[in-house]
Formats: sequence, structure tokens, C-alpha cells
Amino acid sequence: MVHGDTQANLTINDYKTNNLLGLFTSYIYVVSAFLVYFMMPTEYRSTYVFYVIVILGSTFFAALASQSKSSLMFDVNLFFSFLILFFVLGFRNYSGIDDDSYIRIFYEVSNQGWLSRFMQTTMEPGYLMLNAAVSLFTDNYIYMQLLSSLIPLSLFFFVFKRHKKDINLPMAVFLLSTILYFQVLSVGLVRMFIAIGIVFFSFYYLSRNETKKYVTIIIIASLFHYSALFMLTLTYISNKKSWENNRYKKFILLAVIFTPMVFFIISYLFIPFMGARYAIYGNIDDVNFSLSSLSTLPLLFFLLLHNNNKEIKKITSLFITIFALNSILSFYGSILPMGRLIFYTNIALFIVAPMISRYLKKDLWKLIFNGAIILYAYLYVYRTQFTLESHIPNLFPYQNIFY
Repeated sequence: MVHGDTQANLTINDYKTNNLLGLFTSYIYVVSAFLVYFMMPTEYRSTYVFYVIVILGSTFFAALASQSKSSLMFDVNLFFSFLILFFVLGFRNYSGIDDDSYIRIFYEVSNQGWLSRFMQTTMEPGYLMLNAAVSLFTDNYIYMQLLSSLIPLSLFFFVFKRHKKDINLPMAVFLLSTILYFQVLSVGLVRMFIAIGIVFFSFYYLSRNETKKYVTIIIIASLFHYSALFMLTLTYISNKKSWENNRYKKFILLAVIFTPMVFFIISYLFIPFMGARYAIYGNIDDVNFSLSSLSTLPLLFFLLLHNNNKEIKKITSLFITIFALNSILSFYGSILPMGRLIFYTNIALFIVAPMISRYLKKDLWKLIFNGAIILYAYLYVYRTQFTLESHIPNLFPYQNIFY
């Protein structure tokens, strides 16, 4: 009886500790949002409050899903988490910087066919065919916008569900909502957002050393944005022995050494044949190094510091390797035209940080880790979106087709 009572007391204590940890983490989510609120210009604060409601609303339902006792309630709560992000993005009033271009592409494909547009523009055939398919049923672009929002968001949430036992689910949704979501909302990034979602889906097969499936999925992603082919470089570490013989460390070293060489070759040999849309990637600028080029390094070191759980070390090492590419691309991006490749490596954070958070043993370290990641994400979206002069008109105020 004594042994049983002891186990019961431990369970109760663990439950109370988890609830207290969850309460403190919730407090950090809210307080960090308030800190950024006071940093915002007065005229943008009302819209910012709306965006915080979107972020925390989606995160809240993800938290409910993670606490659900049945698979049905898990799916219902996760669906509401997804629905909040989908509604705001999918029903935007064509307010992204690139939206006008994509509306034009839709009507050109409707009138001329996807093959004709491909021959004239060399635009990614997968995206053109998707436009052609939608145009068979409607001449209203909003349905194309809804579909191009639905596909990548569904893939992100599918991956989150696949990893639900190994990640801090609300943190994963929160990072998606801050690190990537508002970039898409402000710019559009329609083709690339689809490609990023497909690449994120492909990481599962990379982690399982299923190289053929990984390569196939990356090629599919490239049909929506050619830049996805860059992620084929990760096949170097798609090997069962990669983690035993430290091949991933060699990969990082090789990336540091050869990245500039690869991009010089691409800029001079391939970009000139890819059309005017990619001409910017062929312009080699002067060195323009700044401390912001190393902005992801502290976060990378923070992840490495907590990557000590044997149960998940292989998969976290994989995602940390991908995120290390983020720092490499950030550094060389001040010299070479990396374009938006950094988005493909940013998304590794959506798995590795929530996974480390889930498996940290000491409650104090878990609270510090969660707090640092949450604050980083808020400051990231504030710095890269809410104060970026070219994006402000597309985010403030928020524009929806219904209001």
C-alpha cells in the first residue's frame, strides 16, 4: 500500500508540476505579446492585437489538442487551430505584395493554357497546372488563393500531427504562426509557400533514411518553385550511418566551404536561362556583412546546448543540421544572391525546438528554453514583418474579402 501511495503521490505531483509549468509558459506567451505591443507604433496597435489573437488562438487550440484524451477531440481541436490560420490567410483581400501578379497569372492560364504560359515564361509547371485545374471550375481567383493556402497549411499540420507524441504541439504551431506565416501574409509567396510545405513534409522521409522518397518529394516541390532543388543537397546525410560516423558534421563543414562556390556557378551558368523572374539571383553584390547576418547563430547554439536526449538525438541532430544551413545561408546572403532559400531551412525550427522542449527533463531548463524560443519568435516577426517598411502597407490594417 505504501508503494502504491508513493506512486500516486508522484503522479499527482507530476500533474501539478506540469500544470504549473504550463501556466508559466502561457504567461510568457501573453507577456511577450504585451512587450511587443508597446514597441509598436500607436496607429498599428489595433491590427497587432488582432494578429496576436490569431497567433494565440491557433496556439491555444493546439494546446487543447495536445491535452485531448481522445483522438476525436485531438482532431477537432487541431482543426480549429488550423482553421484560424487558414481563414486569415486564405480570405485575405489580395493584400500580399505578389497577389496582383498571381491574379494575372491565373487569368493568363485560363485564357491561354498552362503549357503556353510555361513555354513563354518557364514558370514552374506544377503551379501553372494547378491554376489550369482550378480554372476548369471557376473564373474567380479567390478559389485558387484558398487552394494555395490550404495545401501548405494542411501539410504543416499533418506533419505536426505525425510528430504529436514527440513535440510540444502548441510551440510548433506558434513558431509556424510567427516565423513564416506573416511573411506569406504580407508578400504572398504563393508558389514558394506550397514548395515549403512539401519540403517540410519530405523531412520525415529524410529522417527515416528513405532517400528515394525524399528525392521524389523534393522534385515535386520544385514543380512549384525551382529553388526547392537546393534541398537535394541533404541527401548527403540521408544514410543510416550518417549519425554514427558524424557525416552530418562533415556536411556542415562542406556547406560552409562550398556554398559560395556553388552559388557563383549557379549565378553565372544557370540563372541566365531561367527567365527574368530569376535575374536578381544572378547579381553578385559587394560584401555587405552585418551582425544581423549571424542572428540565427545564438539560437543554433541554444538548440545544440539542449540536444542531449538519447531518445531523440538522431532526429534533433538532423533538424539542427538543417537549421545550421540557415546560419550559413544568412551569412553568405550578405554577399551572394541566396534569394529565399533561407525559408527552407527556417522550418526545421518548427520541429527541433518543440521536440527539445518536449523532452527536456528539468522543469527550470524547460521553462527557460520555452521562454527564450517564445520571445525570439515574437521579436523575429516584429523585426522582419511588423517594422519592415515594404511590408507594413500590406499588413496594417489587415484586409479580408468579408470586411
